[in-house]
Amino acid sequence: MNRGVVIGAVGGLAAGLGIGALWLAAPSFAHFNSAPAGIVAPMAGQLGAGTSAQTARWGAVPNLADLVEQVSPSVVQIQVRQASAVQRAGAPQGNPFSGTPFEDFFRFGPGQGFGQGQEAPDRRGSGSGFFLEGGYIVTNNHVVDEAKSLTVVLQDGRELAASVIGADPRTDLAVVKVEGARLPKGLPWGDSNRARPGDNVFAIGAPFGLANTVTAGIVSARGRDIRSGAYDDFIQVDAPINQGNSGGPLFDQSGAVIGVNSAIYSPSGGNVGIGFSIPSDLARGIVQQIITNGSVQRGWLGVSIGQVTPEIAASLSLAAPKGALVNQVTDGSPAAKAGLREGDLILRYGDREVHSIQDLTRAVADTKAGTTRDVRFLREGREQTVRVTIAKLEDASQPAPVLASAAAPGASAATTLAELGLDLVGREGGVFITAVKVNSPASEMGLRAGDKILKVNQDAAASPEAVRKSVAAARSQGRTAVLLQVERDQQRFFLGVPLSGG
Repeated sequence: MNRGVVIGAVGGLAAGLGIGALWLAAPSFAHFNSAPAGIVAPMAGQLGAGTSAQTARWGAVPNLADLVEQVSPSVVQIQVRQASAVQRAGAPQGNPFSGTPFEDFFRFGPGQGFGQGQEAPDRRGSGSGFFLEGGYIVTNNHVVDEAKSLTVVLQDGRELAASVIGADPRTDLAVVKVEGARLPKGLPWGDSNRARPGDNVFAIGAPFGLANTVTAGIVSARGRDIRSGAYDDFIQVDAPINQGNSGGPLFDQSGAVIGVNSAIYSPSGGNVGIGFSIPSDLARGIVQQIITNGSVQRGWLGVSIGQVTPEIAASLSLAAPKGALVNQVTDGSPAAKAGLREGDLILRYGDREVHSIQDLTRAVADTKAGTTRDVRFLREGREQTVRVTIAKLEDASQPAPVLASAAAPGASAATTLAELGLDLVGREGGVFITAVKVNSPASEMGLRAGDKILKVNQDAAASPEAVRKSVAAARSQGRTAVLLQVERDQQRFFLGVPLSGG
């Protein structure tokens, strides 16, 4: 996915900025002119002549008016005032074109722009949110991040000053609070685990500053990873959400909140039918921690993990991809103390099966520091179990393992591995790739010249000849791919590389 077109569905700073764009109010209100939408005739939903009956069929979309009337008062617009980029950078407030041929074209008079003696104006943006009980309002972190002031606008037109209780940038969630009488009732959380592709959903928010806008659609997919963080597990929907919808609720057919609308995928900055919501089963616990503690605490295992691709699964003789592959183990971490190693394939954590890296990161994060968990893993074809005592994930990143230094001079003659499409050379400290053949298996999997090969199928890559022998052994065992442990830019990871002709 091109990250340049995944943008926050807040009211926007600008389209295409990456996750976290805000909708900026213009100096004077701009009218949004739109032609009447085309009317689509409802589908008959009847089977043609000679078509056999089906147990599953297209149903009529329910009328949402009664539900919207109940829940809409609890959805709010959040108006945000932030320091401008110039203010945050501490840049001079004079004419930015001073001393250039364009200086005369950008002279500012009194009160215009931020010319000589003028202060750069604050930025004004808009997002969405929804009430829980007690005056607490759920929204996105990128809506309220670095806000100088927040104003919550209710459906009845009241404007209330709000304060940030806490935020969690890792999941892009935040909680703000307002005080006052006759506050709207809190919305109930729903069970996002029950949401299935095809389920009807609707969203309410303030796209482009247009408060209490209702849109409807279906769940398009579950478990989407949009590369915004380690805890990505988004619900994808086609209910139209745009910049300004960020922080607003996604409802199921009962009117319960099953998601917090957060981002859209868009080449243009507008809705193209692909939106992403944080599932309620993740958001609810994070929000409760923020309300209770003002921050979020997570467990820490101390491993860097990678997704198991079909090629990696083939190299490990697995019937299908599953688990989370350990790329690195941090020295002194809970994982290191328990005896976990690079190359271990984690299959189960406590009572949770690990089907993907998201399963493991979520499970570890939800574990309280000091708690012990059994970790089941596959090592050299045999399943084993160790007991791990989870530590607290600090706000700053945990120390990374100390890795071997880059290669030293004194290279051996190059060795060619035609099965993979690699040229290797042995230098002091290891085996390095000197060339990758175009369109070879190695090229397709992303290997590069300069990568250091550490292991082949769990065997140490002591020399190019040792690598060649390990590859030959894999082929003789009937494997269709080999597992390489690679070091690049002081980071270690595993790749499954198909054997050509395998």
